[in-house]
Order: sequence, then C-alpha cells, then structure tokens
Amino acid sequence: MTVLRTCLAALLSVILAINVQAQSAGSGTVLDTLFARLQTATDPSAIRSLEAAIWEQWVMVPDMGQRATMMRGMAEMQQQELKSAIETFTGLINTAPDLSEAWNKRATAHWLMGDFPASLADICETVKREPRHFGAYSGLGMIRAEMGENARAIAAFELARKWNPHIVGIDSEIERLKALGGDSGAGTDPLGCGRPST
Repeated sequence: MTVLRTCLAALLSVILAINVQAQSAGSGTVLDTLFARLQTATDPSAIRSLEAAIWEQWVMVPDMGQRATMMRGMAEMQQQELKSAIETFTGLINTAPDLSEAWNKRATAHWLMGDFPASLADICETVKREPRHFGAYSGLGMIRAEMGENARAIAAFELARKWNPHIVGIDSEIERLKALGGDSGAGTDPLGCGRPST
C-alpha cells in the first residue's frame, strides 16, 4: 500500500506540474510540456507517468464522438476483432484525418494482421501528423528490421530514441542493426515515407 501511495503521489505531482507549466507556457501545449519533461526525467516512476500522459493526450481527442470511436476501435483490438478495428479506425480517419493516433492505431491493427505494407503506409501518415510519435517510430523500426531494411530501421529507432530516450532496449537494437551493416545516414528518405526524417 505504501508503494502504491508513493506511485500515486508521484503521478499526481507530475500531472500538477504539467498543468502549471502548460498554463504558464502561453503558446505551448500540454504535449510540448510532457515531451520536454520526458527528455530530462530520471526517476522511473516519473518516466512511466510521462509516457502514459503522452499516450493519453494522443488518444483522448477533444471531440466526444471521435473519442468514443477511438475507444471502440481500441476495444475491438483488445478483443482481437482486428477487421472491425480497422473499419472503425478507417471511419475515424475519414471523419478526422488529422488525428495522428487514429492512423497509428490502424497501423497497429494492420501489423497484427501481418499486412506490413498497409501498416507502413499508416505509420508514415502518423509521423507526418505527429513527428514526435516515438511509438510509431518504434513500430516502423521493427517492421523495417523484419523486412531486412536495416538502414531504415536504424533511422526509425533513432527518431524514437530522440523523442523518448527511455525506451527499453532501443540502444542495443540500434547497435545490433549497425553491426549488421545498416547506415542511418543513407539516402534522402531514410524512413521510406517519401520525405526527409524529422
């Protein structure tokens, strides 16, 4: 119980500090504040709280109808109803094409179904809308590595690490891929998304 209270207290203090900083930042957003804090965080519980808060910001879209659709798609994914989830996220994308997380969730569903090309296309759309999406970059890196595209895998993992330096195992995976001969600086389109990386 004491450990639980400590974790809850740490989470509460992080949230309160984020709210204060976001309000005082003027033009800054909550996500800007969360990412800034994630870069300098050292306490493991604070890091987990910040990561969770970033994911929550991506998922909890302001429009209630769109949020309900997002939640339905996520529930379908949890229940392994992947075709239904893809249809749900497709509907959400058609309604609100700027929602990066709708693209990312559909990318995940495509990946779970083994459709790498569709997943890659949706990941590229995700990072076009949210260039800090470390989850999407991680997924992109995994797919590129699975396809034997080491240079693009390294580029994706390095961007994931840039925005979240606390991803477990990412340093060793980058080194492993580099040892296989990947070069993260090759080409003008290192991610394979039709544009330079951020």
